[in-house]
Amino acid sequence: MRRAVTYVAHGELAFLFFTAVSVALHPGFVLKWNEGGMSNYGLHIKTVVPYTLALVLLSHYSRRAGQLYAGGDSRSRRLGAMLKAYSAVVLSVMLSTYFYSLNNVLKDIHFAFGTLLVVVVGVASLWMYRLWPPSTLVRVLLAVQLTGDVMALLTVVSGLHILFLAEMLSNMGFAALVIRTGRRVAAEDDETDSLCRITS
Repeated sequence: MRRAVTYVAHGELAFLFFTAVSVALHPGFVLKWNEGGMSNYGLHIKTVVPYTLALVLLSHYSRRAGQLYAGGDSRSRRLGAMLKAYSAVVLSVMLSTYFYSLNNVLKDIHFAFGTLLVVVVGVASLWMYRLWPPSTLVRVLLAVQLTGDVMALLTVVSGLHILFLAEMLSNMGFAALVIRTGRRVAAEDDETDSLCRITS
């Protein structure tokens, strides 16, 4: 269980590092008033490698973490299924990035995967929020994540162009909630093991 939390943290750190590399190589894509999203970095030779590494490693470590929860209780299995679904959608978003500028059909497919990612992350965050009585920190994390989701959706349906900021807020809030949930699950698993050893 604790290794799963480590995997999630590794995926998030890799994502943030290679995203920062992408921004450093070409800040004009996102650091402007009418900002674009991360997908811009998948379309250009200079940034396609760090962009790909950011999403591949995020997907990879999320899937590995999800696999470690497969043999646990129902809550652990749901957490594992959520992480594997998240991994698959992140990978789908990345793959659709490379072709979405070719025609409107591929663009719609890419946007559909992006919208699905918002839905998966939003639903998963609400589920994790309700697993235990929330603290002030957890309320803040959920607010950050949902704010990112709302901003992303507003970017799609209106003239508000703050997609990169929305993506970063959603990602960081979601990652923090996953790590918190994983740590709580691991702590309860340790307590159960200790109780079993005492009673035996």
